[in-house]
Amino acid sequence: MAGGLLLTLSFPKVAFYPLAFWALVPALLEAAEKGFRRAFLAGLFLGLVHFATLLYWLVSVMVRFGGFPWLAALSVHFLLAFYLALYPALTFGFSEILGFLRAPSLLHGIGFALLWVLFETLRGYLFTGFPWEPLGGALAPNPYLLQLAAHLGTHFLSFMLAFLNYAFFAVAKSGKRSLRILILAVLLILLDLLYGFLVVPKGMSSFPFKVALVQGNIPQDIKWQKGNEIQSLEKYLKLSRQALGCYPDLIVWPETAMPFFFPLDPLSRKLISGVKDLGVPVLFGAPRVEKEGGRYVMKNSLVALSPEGKIFGVYDKEHLVPFGEYVPFERHFPWLRNLAVASGNYEPGRGSGVIEVAGKKLGVLICFENVFPELSRKRVSAGAEVLLVVTNDAWFGESAALPQHFYQSVLRAVETRRYVIQVSNTGLSGIIDPYGRVILLGPINREWVGCFPDNFCPRPDNFCPKRN
Repeated sequence: MAGGLLLTLSFPKVAFYPLAFWALVPALLEAAEKGFRRAFLAGLFLGLVHFATLLYWLVSVMVRFGGFPWLAALSVHFLLAFYLALYPALTFGFSEILGFLRAPSLLHGIGFALLWVLFETLRGYLFTGFPWEPLGGALAPNPYLLQLAAHLGTHFLSFMLAFLNYAFFAVAKSGKRSLRILILAVLLILLDLLYGFLVVPKGMSSFPFKVALVQGNIPQDIKWQKGNEIQSLEKYLKLSRQALGCYPDLIVWPETAMPFFFPLDPLSRKLISGVKDLGVPVLFGAPRVEKEGGRYVMKNSLVALSPEGKIFGVYDKEHLVPFGEYVPFERHFPWLRNLAVASGNYEPGRGSGVIEVAGKKLGVLICFENVFPELSRKRVSAGAEVLLVVTNDAWFGESAALPQHFYQSVLRAVETRRYVIQVSNTGLSGIIDPYGRVILLGPINREWVGCFPDNFCPRPDNFCPKRN
């Protein structure tokens, strides 16, 4: 239990990442030389405690917005944590079978770390994938420890931490005989840190355009109430007019900022008229309806409108949230819809995910698409010069979900060596440089307009905050 809690505390909100250096050690000691079953259970209990506490915020979401009774929500939460715990459980179990935990050695430490990465990678792909907060993601608050991810990916950071945990375990189990493993593991961390200090520049590279981030702060429980659509539109137009003082090249609104079906809803005309009045390209999120194969389908989209009110770019979210935006296997098991009555009925989009605006190419990610490294790489391969994450995290209040989600964007910035803009309905919104440094960060649960770069902003007030 202690290891699972320590692992959770290494992630946001607490984010005391040094705990990840040895959080696996109690479970490793429990698993050593006790057979596959005991090792499997040690890893399972570690993962169960970790994921149940890391994702605690899902329970209130299911109760408040999904219509679940508390007992049902807790049961579903436990089942998800149990499923995610199977990955560390298999890591520990196979490590025992292969002898990694019985006779600590350098090769066995490397083997354990490779197994950890293997099953962590599988977690990101199996059953649509859920790569939320890999072990290496605990390092996100410290950009100097992240830089090898630009060449080897975040999974290498996970390998490094798993190996360090194994080294502490080896010394605890075998004493001085395993000291060499610990020295090598610490040396690897120090070399990673040194590389970070050498690579991370003191200044910042030039930002390719002037952008205004608009955070409307519209509560989730009133956002979709019939009759409130006009208030959302008017609020975003009002905040965008205030952003004009920054002379932006583009204005970005978050995921589903417009809670009506674009372009069929009559409010679409008012939206287009408002963007014309702004005279600046606006990128906004909305549910979008189009005709495909003789039927109408709904997409979770980001739409780019020109100052003339013309659509010049659209991205439809390609990796949908299961049981949130669609019900998986519904065609074969229609009764699943009864378990997810609040789930949407969106269709996935296709395409490169790149929109050209202000003469630059933006790689778009909607909501939790930013947790999938392959989607960010896909955007960059298609020519994206900046990554843009639009999301609506109002579901999660002020919980740890917000910083946990934001730090996924930090990892993507380093991996791709691209600026990442994140715009959220209630926070966290901000900008991250290609080295994982947060250079602009908005508040939570407040209306906010962030302008960047701020040296183009003539009014350094609440709407044009200075860089950190």
